Amino acid sequence: MKKKPVFWIVLAAVAVAIVAAGVWGKQYYDARYVGADYYAQVPQGYDMTSRVVKSMSGEVVGAGIDYNLTAYNAQGEAKTVKFTVADPGTSISRGEEQPQPGTYLWVSASKQIVVRWKATEESKVPAKALEMIKR
Repeated sequence: MKKKPVFWIVLAAVAVAIVAAGVWGKQYYDARYVGADYYAQVPQGYDMTSRVVKSMSGEVVGAGIDYNLTAYNAQGEAKTVKFTVADPGTSISRGEEQPQPGTYLWVSASKQIVVRWKATEESKVPAKALEMIKR
């Protein structure tokens, strides 16, 4: 009994679709959730005004400070990083302290978002990044 060529064509198409979905999924994941190290400093005089934070559906969920900073990697290459830190005591707060002006930050930033951040010491900032920050 001969196998029908349609079966093999459908099987090949399904295999190609599965591989393509896997490749696309990995690319999406990497672009969204795999961060690279960057360093920034909250500028003196930075606007520390809290604003209302809304969920994706538009519901008010708390308040926080928006940070929009220029950060640098160890080679001194710049990237704009944006993230919000919730006010303490709000429902969306993760217990993080809001970085104050003058604070150095380590930021893990993907192509799309800031994955993580934390305050760091000036001595832990790579030389080239520190040089760019201090310009």
